[in-house]
Amino acid sequence: MKVNSTDKGLEVILETSSKSVDAQRLVDRHRLQVTPKTEGNSYIADIPNAQLRLSIGNSFRQSKPAPGITEVTVTNVDANTLQVTVTGEAFAPAVQLFDSNEGLVFGVTSNATTGQQATPPLQKPSSDENQAPIELEVIAPPDTGYNVSNATTGTRTNTPRRDIPQSIQVIPRAVIEDQAADSSGEVLRDAGLQRGGLPSRNTDNIVIIRGFSINNNNFLRNGLRDNIFTGGGTTNLANIERIEVLRGPASVLYGEGTPSGAINFITKQPLQQPYYAAQFKVGSYSFYEPSFDLSGPLTTDGKVSYRLNAAYRNSNSFVDFLHEERFLVAPVISWQPAKDTRIVFDADYQQVQGISSNEIGLPTRGTEESGC
Repeated sequence: MKVNSTDKGLEVILETSSKSVDAQRLVDRHRLQVTPKTEGNSYIADIPNAQLRLSIGNSFRQSKPAPGITEVTVTNVDANTLQVTVTGEAFAPAVQLFDSNEGLVFGVTSNATTGQQATPPLQKPSSDENQAPIELEVIAPPDTGYNVSNATTGTRTNTPRRDIPQSIQVIPRAVIEDQAADSSGEVLRDAGLQRGGLPSRNTDNIVIIRGFSINNNNFLRNGLRDNIFTGGGTTNLANIERIEVLRGPASVLYGEGTPSGAINFITKQPLQQPYYAAQFKVGSYSFYEPSFDLSGPLTTDGKVSYRLNAAYRNSNSFVDFLHEERFLVAPVISWQPAKDTRIVFDADYQQVQGISSNEIGLPTRGTEESGC
């Protein structure tokens, strides 16, 4: 920031820089855009996609920098907008914009001597066509992937949620990974759903929506009813991309079921770029689960691609003598013969072995058994 006196008034110089910022920040470049306006005896210019950086403080202010000018302020309106304000004594000053090697320059001329209200100025184009455009650093937070704007539940098409008349919540993959969730019951709590099962039982499929418990017919996979995939709490999240929750009796769109709603598990689809990931989770009660995720094109033109997810889980329970093993292999092949045509071959194999209990469980001491 610089304020220099001139014969006609003063110059307000915004020095720009093209230095890179920390690697954890998202940086973009845009041509400078200035939106000027006049309010009373003040000239105000908003500069979007810009941020003021000073060694001390977050705003610049100078009083009476030149005759007829009472104050010059430069401040950050928000994280992405910079505002320059020049206030005259009786009338708004006349301002011209031009570029220089130092940055963006506001040429300010006081209108106190003319006694006329200034009209909003226009940005003066540069006379040198070969001059490099002024660039400002644009800083934005990284995309967390928590906000999913589209959903397929209710329409079976990739539709923006604002255009779907039903109430639909989406739990994306980013939430599942950040929570390190082991079951769908843990993830569905993010949608405000209440589980109806007992903590000692393996009941991911007992969920209450709007006061009604759902049954296996209310569970979907990629928009198709598949109670074998989700029933009995056997849902494996290794190949799940997101979970869409449809609330209310609109669940009858998918056939027989309770009027509570529907839960749609969307599986991972093949990627056009090679992707390889491996994960290993450990926890209490001898819990461990290795898994891997592979994807990429199978042909040079990218029309055929694949994805393969596999996971193995071994765990005990806080209840003695309860043990469980789960195994999942989920291959997907995608073929796109035309621009608007895509054929997907999706399969999964899940195996659940172990000893579980459907009883509430009683302490070994102090319990008496009686018969009728």
